[in-house]
Amino acid sequence: MPVGINEDGLHPVYLDFNSEPNFYAFGERESGKTALLRTIVRGITERYTPKEALILLVDYRRTMLGFLNTGHLLEYAVGADQLKGNVKDIAASLKKRLPGPDVTQEQLKDRSWWKGPELFVIVDDYELVAPQGNNPLAPLAGVVPVSNDVGLHIVLARNSGGGSKSLYEPIIGKMRETSAPGLAMSANKDDGQLVANIKSRP
Repeated sequence: MPVGINEDGLHPVYLDFNSEPNFYAFGERESGKTALLRTIVRGITERYTPKEALILLVDYRRTMLGFLNTGHLLEYAVGADQLKGNVKDIAASLKKRLPGPDVTQEQLKDRSWWKGPELFVIVDDYELVAPQGNNPLAPLAGVVPVSNDVGLHIVLARNSGGGSKSLYEPIIGKMRETSAPGLAMSANKDDGQLVANIKSRP
């Protein structure tokens, strides 16, 4: 799925959710985080049918209100109580997809022991969704390492201000542990290294 043009100005940059199921981005205000998420959402709707992929869009500031109006929209969450209910339902559904002891090696290889749509959890302004010590998405943290097995994809964008505090919280921490790809967007140099060993810079 193309999300931009490389710094050489010649080659597109792709996300491959089949091989790397999750993705995160850090950037300062007005750096293009919401535009990035819109590009990803558009890519999902162009490459999957609603039977193949559903999207839980978490958008507390409503910056993407009305943007996704296809059958791909599972829920549009704008508050913590609503999101907690959504996550509870999703976690229960994903639990049924975990491979049991009767699953064969062949089934593991081609992921054929369950049927259903890929589930994309798209989160804008992650700092509002997961303030310190209170994260409605936390029940999904244990599934992050096996995202490929169960068809889960978490895509989030967070303000880089104070971002270093979030590097070890449940979701981003697990994404980093599993080497999920990340994008370092424009940020204040004082924000430190938020994506791999890349130093924040405008």
